[in-house]
Amino acid sequence: MISVIMPLYNNEKYVIEAIQSVINQTYEDWELIIINDASTDNSKFVVQNFLEKKSDKRIIFIDLKENKGVSFARNLGMRKAKGEYISFLDSDDFWDKSFLDELYKRIKETNCKFCFSQYAYIYNDKDIINCKTKLNEGNLIEYIYMNKSRWEMLFPFHIGSILIENKFLKTSQIIFPEDQTLFEDALFISKLLCITNAMGVNKILMYYRQQDKSAFHKDFLPEEYNQELIFFYRLKRYAEKNNLLNIYILENVIIYRTYRIILSIIKSGYINEGLEYINLYEKNLKEFIKRKYHRINDRIKCRIFLLKNKKLLNLLKNI
Repeated sequence: MISVIMPLYNNEKYVIEAIQSVINQTYEDWELIIINDASTDNSKFVVQNFLEKKSDKRIIFIDLKENKGVSFARNLGMRKAKGEYISFLDSDDFWDKSFLDELYKRIKETNCKFCFSQYAYIYNDKDIINCKTKLNEGNLIEYIYMNKSRWEMLFPFHIGSILIENKFLKTSQIIFPEDQTLFEDALFISKLLCITNAMGVNKILMYYRQQDKSAFHKDFLPEEYNQELIFFYRLKRYAEKNNLLNIYILENVIIYRTYRIILSIIKSGYINEGLEYINLYEKNLKEFIKRKYHRINDRIKCRIFLLKNKKLLNLLKNI
């Protein structure tokens, strides 16, 4: 059996489409655990009305009285899960009808612990854009790339397009970090990839809904930018503890992303906060300057950071 975990919070518009995409699966031996995270809209009643009419005993509805966050909901779902494998689906996304079938076959034929499919973005309920990240298989290092002078970590899958062995999850004791509001998915997935290889299905079987293309370009607060660096440092500690090979590659990503995040904070006009993070991550910035494969203009900007001069940092906002 496969346990599907679906957190639900204020998503009355799309949740039934998500549930229906699970019901429509060609692989039928599943349970769906829906955790309503104290929604303040009509999500709870929409789902309850649907389940009264559908009467499918494979669907379990848990109604939290207090909002705990998506990580708490997923962790609760994992504790309740009875399936041999676990998958996640957010309440505004949906699957192709063969999603579970295809991933279950792949996980059995490769004897792997972690399997995934490719996915696509949906904008404005109609525009489909395929994720263009290269389909790689393997451990975490296989998803770290040097793109021109930029280090990047890119996954060809989404938290809603994976299938994981439940026993492996329990043994590894990896859960979603409940004190993070951003990059919680990335930390969960990245930790798993420190200790196992991922195998892929070269098909788009999951659809990730985006309400607005501008969501990719939203302005974050400084502490939200810093959540990415918190994610990387937590991942690094876990990778070191579990003897991930080639960990220096992960360190390169952290050094590069430190520079980019501080630059973003400064360009957003948060000069005082930028100075705070320059002091906090000064060692990384000094290492960035030493890496001569980074663009010269980026290394010059980084040198300006280290002067810690507010007037100069203000000038960087428009460069």
